[in-house]
Amino acid sequence: MLLAIDIGNTNTVVGVFDRDKLLSHFRIASNHSLTVDEAGLFVTSLFNQHIKADLSQIDRIAVCSVVPTLTGVYEQMAQKYFNVTPLTVSSRLKLPFKIDYLDPTEVGADRLANAAAGFARFKKALIVVDLGTATTFDIIAKNGDYLGGVISPGPQTAGANLAKRAARLFQVRIERPEKVIGKTTASAIKAGLYFGSIGMIDNILEKIFEELGHKTLAIATGGDAETYASDSKYISEVIPTLTLEGIKIIADFNLS
Repeated sequence: MLLAIDIGNTNTVVGVFDRDKLLSHFRIASNHSLTVDEAGLFVTSLFNQHIKADLSQIDRIAVCSVVPTLTGVYEQMAQKYFNVTPLTVSSRLKLPFKIDYLDPTEVGADRLANAAAGFARFKKALIVVDLGTATTFDIIAKNGDYLGGVISPGPQTAGANLAKRAARLFQVRIERPEKVIGKTTASAIKAGLYFGSIGMIDNILEKIFEELGHKTLAIATGGDAETYASDSKYISEVIPTLTLEGIKIIADFNLS
């Protein structure tokens, strides 16, 4: 079995694969002061709760992290609780595609995983939109190579920054409002964040299509993907487990 760990700024997601099948996955908030033992308790307790298997069946662990302070925590957890030396996803590993970036080390591990999984699923040129703390757009060529991308603030990040900088505004739960025109401050903020995010997503996709010279498949993943994708003109599918799938693909690619 493979334990795939996707560490994001807001959430950490752990998936358990039995060969090619994703048995289950769990999500918790990314506590940036997490200890090795707390990480071990989280992973082992949820594994025991959701997976009818022995922990000793975990013989591989792969870590994909955009939080440097937590990368080492989960790497040490893998050693201490599973006696497994983990594979940590980065551009320095063998990858099933080339990275067309001036400095490939700048490409986040999650973006590499998304690119690997997106192409493996569709076998064609595509754009992966990952809606989380940041909203990222990763462009994959028809041969699977990574062409580059776009990074912008995620909806939750934009909302938190608005509340922080505007004295009389506050954070709200971001969800699709019934109307664009708000009748309260809360509903006005919700409308601005929600429809503003949709507009940003579709505008960036249109600009990417223009630069590529053609329209291409766009899919979404990430913690906020389900909330926004249905109103996008261009996103055709939401795949919540895409990053976990990509972690497994890269881990398998580095077996030999």
